[in-house]
Amino acid sequence: MYISLIESQQKDYNMAYHVQLDIDANAIHLVDEFATGHGCTQKTIELCGPAGGNPLIQFSSNNFDHLEELIQQLLGSTPDEESIKVMVWES
Repeated sequence: MYISLIESQQKDYNMAYHVQLDIDANAIHLVDEFATGHGCTQKTIELCGPAGGNPLIQFSSNNFDHLEELIQQLLGSTPDEESIKVMVWES
């Protein structure tokens, strides 16, 4: 699974957390329901993304824990703290 490496942005009073993940094209119809179920929103960044042409989806949440749980379930494992710092950015 492709994980976008995006630099952290400056903090804001209304903190939001974001991650961009490559989602299997066969599961794209489930993305909105999955995001909502984890307290997140989603938007498509690219329909034909950089990792084999699968859609690149940005997930966002005001709650870091919700986004972290979503990442864990999508990746099927628990990323270490350094990986999370690289994957997630704040705005």
